[in-house]
Amino acid sequence: MNSDIKESRGVLALPQEKRSTDVEAGQHEKGYYAAGNTPNQDVRGNRNSALRRVLGYCVVLVAMMLLTHRAILEFDINKLWNYHEFQDVGNIEYAVNTLLNLRSIDGLTAYRGVAQAVPGFFKQSIWGANATEIGPSPKRFGLIDGHSKYWATFQQKIKKMNKRSDENTTYKVLFLGRHGEGYHNLGLNYYGEKEWDRKWGRLNGNGTITWGPDAKLTPHGIDQAMRVNAVWKEEMQNGGGIPLPTALFVSPLRRALFTLNISFAGVVDCTPPLVIENLRDAYGLRTSDWRHNKTWIHERVPSFGFEEGFTESDELWEKDKREPTEHVQERVKGVLDRIFSLSDTYLALVAHDKVISATFNLTGHPDYELPTGGVIPLVIKVTRTRV
Repeated sequence: MNSDIKESRGVLALPQEKRSTDVEAGQHEKGYYAAGNTPNQDVRGNRNSALRRVLGYCVVLVAMMLLTHRAILEFDINKLWNYHEFQDVGNIEYAVNTLLNLRSIDGLTAYRGVAQAVPGFFKQSIWGANATEIGPSPKRFGLIDGHSKYWATFQQKIKKMNKRSDENTTYKVLFLGRHGEGYHNLGLNYYGEKEWDRKWGRLNGNGTITWGPDAKLTPHGIDQAMRVNAVWKEEMQNGGGIPLPTALFVSPLRRALFTLNISFAGVVDCTPPLVIENLRDAYGLRTSDWRHNKTWIHERVPSFGFEEGFTESDELWEKDKREPTEHVQERVKGVLDRIFSLSDTYLALVAHDKVISATFNLTGHPDYELPTGGVIPLVIKVTRTRV
């Protein structure tokens, strides 16, 4: 299969050229009741009293939800930012994280007390944030701060939060990226999901463009990754310098591999990016999600490392069966458990829409439609708990 990027022999080297190709236009209540040896009327009274208490709790909970939602939507941005200067677990963070951790998606409840997204640092983490208005890779990657040395201030806040934490709690920053636009995105947008899964996504292309196996980046997707690279380099020079990730992780699918390769070219000089199988998109059915073998990947990005046990061929993809969303979330949780156990404070990964959505749900982050080629930084509170 042809590569959408010229083979890279160096560490995170930018492609020497990009070749134009044809692109087609397209979440118990614990009831409490105890009765002693009392007359029936007293029993009914106790029963009514208990019912009133339960109803009262429900009213308070609904009011809390409404007020918290309004606070997040209308709270002044600078006040949200300044709140973190003190970093006491106050009413806003407590309320938000408590409510968010009651959410569930597709019948899976978000896990609690392990990794929680901390709001108030980035535009994308505010309830109701508009991804279209913010854009894929905004200036400062969406950081909210009016200081001239905004990145230096940000690093000081993260350092202070970690210093004040107990031995079981750490704060990390995860730069979460989505791959640039691939040819499968064009096909899916053109045909729609129903027809895509019925027919077109099962094929390698339509005679005009090719999206499988293992979909390539479009020229626009390459441009999106180069834009991310430009923002990284710009922010390295501004605001006291953006903190760079010291550990990189990536999906084994071609569109993610090359997005990371371009995005961090000339930016980081750390341990090689680690290719992790469970960061891939939902597998099966769609040819665009059928990955190349390990040898092929190594030949194109020789500086990248592989997790232990990474298989030579794709043993997960099945022709007639699509991986359920519930399973995607389970495997993403496993990856997050692993990378959040590292000593590194600043981390980065490039993956896919379903992986990113699962990360939002698992950490209690508000839903956010990150576009292709987009980057969203998450401040994560990691609490080690006994299993």
